[in-house]
Amino acid sequence: MPSSNTSSQNATLLTLVLLAAFVSTSTALILPRSNTHSPHLHTTPRAPASSTSSSSSPNLLQKLRLRLGHGKHLREAVVHKYFHGVDTKNIPQIVECFHPDGAIIRDVSSLANKDVSYEEVGKVVSAEFLGERCREFLEAHPDAKVMFHYSPTCGRGRNNNWVHAHWYEEGTWSGNSQGIEADMSPLHVQGQTRFWVDDDLKIREIVITRTFSRWEESLIKAQLS
Repeated sequence: MPSSNTSSQNATLLTLVLLAAFVSTSTALILPRSNTHSPHLHTTPRAPASSTSSSSSPNLLQKLRLRLGHGKHLREAVVHKYFHGVDTKNIPQIVECFHPDGAIIRDVSSLANKDVSYEEVGKVVSAEFLGERCREFLEAHPDAKVMFHYSPTCGRGRNNNWVHAHWYEEGTWSGNSQGIEADMSPLHVQGQTRFWVDDDLKIREIVITRTFSRWEESLIKAQLS
């Protein structure tokens, strides 16, 4: 016979599930369809809601909603947080966006991967490694600003955790980084990236198609020589 504690826990869990479904349904009924989800209208990265919530894990209700296919805006907020970290040169904030165990990176536009199949392109790297790569890029382009053609938008459907973004960066190659001297040329790069954000609101995989800056091209040449 189940204990009173078990019955109480089951009742609480059922209440939370019903509440999550009610909140989602009520929101859809109250708000006009055109206003319930229009993240692509943002042209610049959104700052995290607060310094406290930016690094915390989702609460139980949020996690239930995510598992039920709701709360898409929470996944989008993680990707906004990543781009905001790049935009504000906040490396710790960038690192916080990724899972502690690291993330799979698939840079399908890399010259080194042109003859490699999609399945073999990916490699697991640490969050700290990704933060360091961003730092090196920002040292070369200290005035770089991130903007969106199409800002972070999560795919529809219960099992779709992918957040897509069409971004571009502008600035100047005015800093020396990784032994490559600046030539003061303008920075104009863009790309389309999709981020797999798990139910703990951490990025676990990135697929990138992008152009390269002159600093990156010079760095690759130096590494191959």
